[in-house]
Amino acid sequence: MSVHAVGRDGPISLPVNRFGGAHCETAALHKVLAHHGTEVSEPLLFGVAGGISFMHMPKGPEGRAFVGGRNGPFPDFTRRMAEGVGLRLEVVLPADPLTAWEQVRGQLALGSPVIVYGDLFHLPYYQATRHFGAHAFVILGHDPDAKTVTVSDRCIAPRTLFLDELAAARGSEHPPFPPRHAWLRADWAVAREPSADDIRHGVRASCTAMRHPVVPTFGLRGLAAYGAGLDHLVRRSPADDVVAALCGAYVDFELAGTGGCGFRVMFADFLTEAAERSADPALERALPLARGAVDAWHEFLALLLPSWTPSFTELRDTLNERDQHILRGSAQDQDAAAALGAQLPELRTAAAEGLDPLREQLSGQLRAAVQRIVKAEEALFDILKEV
Repeated sequence: MSVHAVGRDGPISLPVNRFGGAHCETAALHKVLAHHGTEVSEPLLFGVAGGISFMHMPKGPEGRAFVGGRNGPFPDFTRRMAEGVGLRLEVVLPADPLTAWEQVRGQLALGSPVIVYGDLFHLPYYQATRHFGAHAFVILGHDPDAKTVTVSDRCIAPRTLFLDELAAARGSEHPPFPPRHAWLRADWAVAREPSADDIRHGVRASCTAMRHPVVPTFGLRGLAAYGAGLDHLVRRSPADDVVAALCGAYVDFELAGTGGCGFRVMFADFLTEAAERSADPALERALPLARGAVDAWHEFLALLLPSWTPSFTELRDTLNERDQHILRGSAQDQDAAAALGAQLPELRTAAAEGLDPLREQLSGQLRAAVQRIVKAEEALFDILKEV
């Protein structure tokens, strides 16, 4: 992307050529730090933020259960991430849409890309059917004649938004996590690579979140309870509700910007990088346990939408294929993603119609798979508490 800036009312385009990413907030900070001269990987940013936990909200937003693998919402996680690279972060919450846009345009004119927050539902390239307002992305440029902005998101190429689309996403008042026009400000030039102390602090924060959660449905005990709840759900609930819950969990853990396996792949990558930067023997001993936990998560995810019937197989494959098209993001990919999304209701219905003969086997195997995860992560965090 070429560099040109023609005043506050002219076109602005910044020399950022990084797109994609495993997780929206780590990807956004990684890109802005790189623009200002500091290279820190997404897994390292995730780890110094103490990023791993487990959360289950049985009555979550929009009337469905919500599950996740990250430790802390925005901006708690975000502030810890910034502190891990030596930054004092300011979360700016403008009073109105006009001020929100003027502040972003001012940062662009100064030559800085801007991390903003918006509701996925109003970002057309995601074709989202649910609201989620804590999504971070980076604004790179502004074309006042076309009334558009260029953004870097988890898609592998730049995306273009009309200003009214950007305003709708940033100003959404829909739960969960209404973005309130938030954007991040810091003295990005003073950022540094994480120190050994930053790494240890991040590991300890994840240990605390997993071993001593403040909410009973969080951490290791929340994960164990979630497995028992899945067992009951699959055995007892109406088939449509079961399939909807299994689909929702699969998306939340695997496809919703977690880097895979509810952030466990990112955490294992962090521990690998942390061991290379530190002489701590506990980190070396933890590495095979972290990879073993990832394997246990893969086994669990394969059971959420198992390849036991053509209907379940097609439902899982359609979700995966649709996600890949969305992240590639060409016009043809967008059309293909829309066509696949239109098939999902019928595929869920077909899977529900074939559920009854599978209930007993599926419920028991899901519970056992979660128990294997709990055992693997108990062993992992028993080692990491020594860091």
